[in-house]
Amino acid sequence: MEIQRLDTIPLEEQVALWNEAFKDYLVPAAMTEASFTTRMEKLQQSPHESLIAKVDGEAAAIILTGTRDFGNTRMAWIGGLAVVPRFRKMGLSRQLLERLFAGYREQGVDESRLEVISENIPALRLYQKLGYAEINELIYLTGSLQDYGIAGYQLKEVSDPEAYIALEEDALPWQNRIAAHHKIATIWRNGKQLGYIVYGVSADNLILLQVRLSNAPDQILGLLQAFYDTYGSISCALFNEVVTSEYIPILLDKGFEKIATQIQMRKKI
Repeated sequence: MEIQRLDTIPLEEQVALWNEAFKDYLVPAAMTEASFTTRMEKLQQSPHESLIAKVDGEAAAIILTGTRDFGNTRMAWIGGLAVVPRFRKMGLSRQLLERLFAGYREQGVDESRLEVISENIPALRLYQKLGYAEINELIYLTGSLQDYGIAGYQLKEVSDPEAYIALEEDALPWQNRIAAHHKIATIWRNGKQLGYIVYGVSADNLILLQVRLSNAPDQILGLLQAFYDTYGSISCALFNEVVTSEYIPILLDKGFEKIATQIQMRKKI
């Protein structure tokens, strides 16, 4: 088995390896070269820090990572680890992780974080053996915006993110942070600011990444109404919210469906 940096192979081979390794993943993970590149850049994943494993010269496993500074903490995030099916049960995941930890130590990384699908018991046990501990259980919901018959909620775009970056909690997942080029809007009703939302939006999809409302159980449908009034009946996802959030049952009652739950984990380096 040989371990190499991801950037030692062409982009076409990187994407082919990712798709082959994740083809039977619990949630869809296939990407094109364009979407793979966009994801790497948006989430600040480094082709130079990320790794692949080869067995007899054949690409067999991949692990993506990147580092950021949050306050005084140098943090690394693992944004995907998978082994091509025919190379599993050979210890490749553990060897990639251990090589990654060595690189983290050289970079002065203080802490590594990741998320693992709750049902992926083998991966969860491996991370625990290597020193990762649970932070939160997170949920991923999808649905569609609709007319909830609620009036008066308004969104106002925020152009300067710095004040909101300062409000981000330590446990907030890497992908949900404003640094990943997300949009921010304050939420208003009857001239009163109720909170703010961090989100991503395209022509046909809205992703809620940080819902910060003063009374989320009572206000969540008003927030969705404001997005419906702006974008119409597009698909909507709630990504990486803590499973105990009080407004989740309201979304489930309005037709949202659970796609997966994940265990968010951390390890001191």
